[in-house]
Amino acid sequence: METSETDQLAQLLGELRAEVHSARQETNALRRELVMAKDRTDELTRQLLQSHVGQTLLPGLGSTVPTTPSNPVQVVLPGAVPLAPLERFAGDPKWYAVFINQCRVHFLCRPGPLPDDQSKVAFVLLYLSGSAAFWSVPLVNRDDPILQDFQRFQLDMEKLFARHSHGQALDN
Repeated sequence: METSETDQLAQLLGELRAEVHSARQETNALRRELVMAKDRTDELTRQLLQSHVGQTLLPGLGSTVPTTPSNPVQVVLPGAVPLAPLERFAGDPKWYAVFINQCRVHFLCRPGPLPDDQSKVAFVLLYLSGSAAFWSVPLVNRDDPILQDFQRFQLDMEKLFARHSHGQALDN
């Protein structure tokens, strides 16, 4: 009987060794897949960060902090100038010069995400509220050609919203 018990134990031990060997192979294969997935995730994250430098991201992307108007999340790569989000421009003439200047600073510091006039106009449109936003609605609705020309767009905004006298800003 001892022989059969020994044989049974040896057979059981052999089966366990085969299962352990198989589990190790599966574990190693899963580790390789995990490393490849991590490398791909790191690459996609790097690409996402490069394409969204200085832009507000959607909630959950790049941060666990929820994105809200009062708590925007911005991605800034090392070496990039950190920029605060702009205050919305509601059409008050005394704030026009400050607003458009802040837009220009964003354009200077983040030329990649805003490469052309249409992108710059779209950026400005995103920060309009109140009467300024109402002014922009017909332009967008009819896909006005001014949306393709930042200088013309800015001049039209200036005519309506800037405080000036012969091109000079007033102090009051």
